[in-house]
Amino acid sequence: MLFLKHFLRCHSTKIKFLKKPIDEQVTSVFQKHEKSILYSSFMDDHYLKLGYRKSKALQEMLKTKDEEMKRNSITVKTLPVALKYIASEEDKMNYERVTSDDNNKIVFTKDEEKFLQSIREKELMRQKRNVSFAELEDESPDWLQDYEHFDEDEYSDVKYGTPDPAMPVSKIPCNGCGALLQCAEPSLPGYLPSKIFKSRTNNELKNIICQRCHFLKNYNTALNVSVQPKEYLQMISSLSHKPGLALLIVDLMDFPTSIWSDVHTVLGAKRPIFIVGNKIDLIPKDSRNYINNIKERLTEEVLKKGLQQQNIKHIALVSATTGYGIEELITHLHHKWGSQGDVYLIGATNVGKSSLFNALLRSDYCKIQAQDLVKRATASPWPGTTLRLLKFPILRPSHYRIFLRTQRIISEQYSKGQEEKLRKIQANKTGKVEHATLMGHIGQSFKPEPEEVLDSFSMGKANIEPNALNEDSKVYRDSKWCYDTPGVILPDQIHHKLNIQEILLALPKEMMRPRIYYVKPGLSLFVAGIARIDYTSGKEPIRLLVYTSLKLPILICDTTKAEEIYTDLLPTDTFQVPQNITDRQQSWPSLNCTNEEIVLFGEHRAMTVADVVLSSIGWVGVNPEREEIIELKVWSPEGQGVFVRQPALLSQGFRLRGRRIRDSLAYKIGKAFIKQ
Repeated sequence: MLFLKHFLRCHSTKIKFLKKPIDEQVTSVFQKHEKSILYSSFMDDHYLKLGYRKSKALQEMLKTKDEEMKRNSITVKTLPVALKYIASEEDKMNYERVTSDDNNKIVFTKDEEKFLQSIREKELMRQKRNVSFAELEDESPDWLQDYEHFDEDEYSDVKYGTPDPAMPVSKIPCNGCGALLQCAEPSLPGYLPSKIFKSRTNNELKNIICQRCHFLKNYNTALNVSVQPKEYLQMISSLSHKPGLALLIVDLMDFPTSIWSDVHTVLGAKRPIFIVGNKIDLIPKDSRNYINNIKERLTEEVLKKGLQQQNIKHIALVSATTGYGIEELITHLHHKWGSQGDVYLIGATNVGKSSLFNALLRSDYCKIQAQDLVKRATASPWPGTTLRLLKFPILRPSHYRIFLRTQRIISEQYSKGQEEKLRKIQANKTGKVEHATLMGHIGQSFKPEPEEVLDSFSMGKANIEPNALNEDSKVYRDSKWCYDTPGVILPDQIHHKLNIQEILLALPKEMMRPRIYYVKPGLSLFVAGIARIDYTSGKEPIRLLVYTSLKLPILICDTTKAEEIYTDLLPTDTFQVPQNITDRQQSWPSLNCTNEEIVLFGEHRAMTVADVVLSSIGWVGVNPEREEIIELKVWSPEGQGVFVRQPALLSQGFRLRGRRIRDSLAYKIGKAFIKQ
């Protein structure tokens, strides 16, 4: 409340009260730079605007909120049943001491709360395991006993198993990442603890995933593996001598920085290419023709990388997550490529190759008999999950199969059209993002032939094949294959500098809504702690449209104090990324200015003339005044991951704005789409 009183003294015309507690260190930094910090979305999230101070009704709301905060600070706790079994006499006396209040209110210290929490956890574990406390203490946790159903919540000290350096590497790839399974070294790809590796037969190993994929799928935890960027590039370069179609996958949230510069040399001069722009469901709709505009920008940037126009057979915009555009992509693959050769999914890390691989695997593009035998690839926000080549056999698109598929698609057109109409009505009526998100359904036109059932009275012996795909069998011997390749690690991608929690904050989970700010010359805008944009030269204010995850906070301050403010706020929670955890500040790279200043010319007051692409997190659109020349400077971790995209991807993005907030540089967060 001290900071609230200070805020009221500085802004006597408005009343705000706390929605969330603020750290004292954050408060002191904002007080120190009170005149230099002009806007902070982090502070807006922690305060609630109520209106003018003279309003008695609003003052009553403030009083009610204050009383509620006081009530919440006193909580009633009950004595756990387990306390009488394992608590000492001193602990029981302390409990009686804190419960002797006249109002029967219990106030615990942090140590007492921690102690009682540990008791509750032990009691729940004892009931779950159906053992006594003595037996529970004597047990040593061993997650190897049930690897596929390990419950990490049972044990706080996870043991990752014992390696055996004497065991040779197997020839069986992991079903999740493609690395060869081994138990010799935990830091190398494909590792399995020796107890699991040695106890499994070859057929059983064909249906198991490595330890890294297991933790990625079940606990969203990435274990470190030693794979150098050169090894990724060497693996991809080996494909240049193999004929086949390349599906070059581009992250629409991060292009052209997600396309490496020498992609034309890796793919070869004559290789046919499909360009697939992924994550179209996250792009807001600034105009009715925005899909065609994105295709034009994508084509321009791909051609700048050295690819030849005659090699590009098709350009598709899809969402591997929602299924949008996948059916159309498969149709073009059948008609323009057929079964001429293998197909390779190529792209940088984190562009969605594994997600697209999984979508194609469960569609008409995969051979029917293999759909249940090929396991899904490990899809995770952690970059670099595919370590070797994963593959599935492609269904040969015969004329009869094409006919059946066309019949299915035509029969589904009416229901899909009605669903799209309903979603448009719901979107226009409610304004909710989920109704406007591009969705698609991936169907299957063919069903596997029923298996031959052996007569129980037959004298023959049942021929039971192992539950794994046998490439040497007659069914797959002449097949063409679709390969999911490892992602190329590009130096300009910033997400390699983030940990898994920071990546989850930086990646948007739904269609983006632009956050728009009115920035004057001499001001700087921070996007979390990842990037900073300085408006260095210009006569009139500009509008900056930030297309990133809403979880990344925005801060605007004087450019002259920007570096000092950044240094002071870095060890706090204000920026969210990097995280305010031990040793994170030492490993976080410093913000460096890119080499050249960005000079832009305003064409129209409401038009975005260019985008400042911030690799892996989104971009910032720039709206100068008409016929105004402006200059910008951009700062990023080690000066990497910044690109100027001109013309802008969403030139009409200013139409999505909300109302301008009084006495603020910010607009209210607006729509993600225009009415259709």
